Amino acid sequence: MDFKIFRRIAQSPVVDRIALALAIVLLLFITTVLFKQIRDLEVSAEMVSHSLTVDKEINKLFTQYDLMESAEFRSVILKDSTFEESYIDHKLQNDRTFDRLYGLVKEMPYHRRNLDTVSKLKDSLHTTLTALHGKVKPMEADSTAMVYVERAASILKKLRGFKRNMLANNENFLQDKLVTYRRLTFLTPLTTLFLALFSIVMFTIAFFRLRRHKNKIQTSEALLQNIVQSTDNIMNYYEPIYDSNAKVIDFRVAFANICNRDYLNLEPDELLGKPITEVFPFILKNNELHRMIDCFLENKTIDFERQVTVEGQQFWFHTFVRAMDGGILEVVRNNTEEYNAKEKLLRANQELEVQNFIMSEAKKVAKIGSYTWYLDTGEAEISENYYRILGCEPNEFKPSLERYRSFVHPDDLKQYDEYGEWHRAKKEPRDHTYRIISKSGEVKHIRTKGQFIQKDGRTVMIGVVQDVSDQIAAENTLRIKNFELERSNVELESFNRVVSHDLQEPLRKIQMFISRIDGEEKNKLSERGRVYFDRIDKVAARMQSLIRNLLNYSRIDSTHDDFEVVDLNSVMKKVSEENAERIKAEDAEIVWDNLPMVHGVGFQLEQLFGNLVSNSLKYRNPKVAPKIRVASEMVGNDQIAEEFLKPSKHCFKITFSDNGIGFDDTNAKKIFEVFQRLHSKNQYSGTGIGLAICKKIVENHHGYIQASGKKGKGSVFTIYLPA
Repeated sequence: MDFKIFRRIAQSPVVDRIALALAIVLLLFITTVLFKQIRDLEVSAEMVSHSLTVDKEINKLFTQYDLMESAEFRSVILKDSTFEESYIDHKLQNDRTFDRLYGLVKEMPYHRRNLDTVSKLKDSLHTTLTALHGKVKPMEADSTAMVYVERAASILKKLRGFKRNMLANNENFLQDKLVTYRRLTFLTPLTTLFLALFSIVMFTIAFFRLRRHKNKIQTSEALLQNIVQSTDNIMNYYEPIYDSNAKVIDFRVAFANICNRDYLNLEPDELLGKPITEVFPFILKNNELHRMIDCFLENKTIDFERQVTVEGQQFWFHTFVRAMDGGILEVVRNNTEEYNAKEKLLRANQELEVQNFIMSEAKKVAKIGSYTWYLDTGEAEISENYYRILGCEPNEFKPSLERYRSFVHPDDLKQYDEYGEWHRAKKEPRDHTYRIISKSGEVKHIRTKGQFIQKDGRTVMIGVVQDVSDQIAAENTLRIKNFELERSNVELESFNRVVSHDLQEPLRKIQMFISRIDGEEKNKLSERGRVYFDRIDKVAARMQSLIRNLLNYSRIDSTHDDFEVVDLNSVMKKVSEENAERIKAEDAEIVWDNLPMVHGVGFQLEQLFGNLVSNSLKYRNPKVAPKIRVASEMVGNDQIAEEFLKPSKHCFKITFSDNGIGFDDTNAKKIFEVFQRLHSKNQYSGTGIGLAICKKIVENHHGYIQASGKKGKGSVFTIYLPA
């Protein structure tokens, strides 16, 4: 664990900074030491050179003294003025050398002291030699001259002594400087080598650490780039655009991620370098550009909502803008789904409020209430409409079982208590109807149903109640109506029996007697009598047809026990065969498409199609041959404008069209009524029941029939049957 901590510390960038700072300090220190050593080496070399120069000048100075002495002696002894001039030259050179040497040893006190003494001796020597001039003659001795000679020799001896001292001191000084120089020449290369090695090591370490950090930075940049490119948000970086007055007027796109393509259909590479007002014109709306400029100038962060239309589709974006690094970073999040969800939630809340209102009103209209009954305490909660059913205002009293029992009708109280005990014991839902007496004294029938649930660890009964007084009154009324209907059905059955037997029996006898008279006695009648007789025959035949059709109409019931799959092509073929002679006689043509299979009663559908074909043949246009066309197609219920019971989502639309005499469209509904005729019986025979039978058959099959026509243009009968 400690190793991991030290490793983490060693890899910390802070450690790198500290190590780099120490390396720089150490490098500066070593460089300073090396500079000082080199400087000391230069000084030592200068001092050695200076010592040699001093040594040279000392030798030169004292040599010139010897030359001065020799030149003066020659000049005196030989009486040669040229040697005197030579003495003067040596003296001048000696003075210059002395001055130069004096300048060289200004930082060497012991030499300066010697030179000060030498200067005095030099002056004494000069005085002595000058005095000696002219004192010595050839082949002749002068005691005075010898004094000066001895004095000059003594001065020269002292000068040579000072020379030896100065050369010895200079030699010692030179030896010290040579020792220092050798030491420095030895240490300086070692220091330089160490510094070079240290520099190589430090910079090698620094190189590899910097390289490692560079790799980390590149990895981090790649990771950051991947994050930026893979995020679901638009991330763009903009740089400011200035005008001639150094005022920010716009921004230039410096970076754009791939989400610009996903949301705005804009390629990121094509955005780079362009002004944002050009590529994002919606920024000019709602003062967004000025807000972004203020954000940049004031170095702050702002956010706002914007709506953008892309290829006709509305998007909502939440935008964050932050000033950074001489520009602004814009992060745009697509809030369209959240906005739509919020809108949906808002609409759902509004719809819920409407539904709650509708439910509340529906409860009022349906006279429904609800309750919650806590068995352990007997306390209860009832809805506002339950209060209204009891004839009270909402929250008029505190509901409880005992309080509610006061509303129950005394005659139903025992039954109500027994129902409550059974319900508590069985804990099963069951309907129960009883009476209450409202606050205003009105007796109402209440139907209730409840069930038990566990709520917060308590056994609770919840349920609904409904005021069914009107329903019970309606049921009573319906019961009376049903009784009357049953009685009517019995009477109708009696009527059917009368029509089928009692009425037809005398009619058959009348027709039998008419037949006998027609065969035996008709010729004995007068002309007027035969006319009356023929009318009686026609009336009897019409009455028989009327009774037969009326009987057929009454026998069409609404039971579906005998429904089966019926092929309408077979039905149409059978109808054509039954009317073959009539079709041939009138040169009629009947064509039909491939008709569907339907559920129904076969003989009723045959009667339906037969009546429609017979109707088209009867009301034919005498100028043209009859042509009847039967077509079919499947349609959806939403394509049918007429209102009728539609047991399935689709219907078969079957159309009978002809080229007969047609009729006025205002009579389209009248022709389906019983005994209704649009023409006199003298023009067209019939009872007026045929189309009524068609309507009853179609309705018996849960369908619908309608007619349309134009006088002289034919008629169209459209039938809708469930698919």
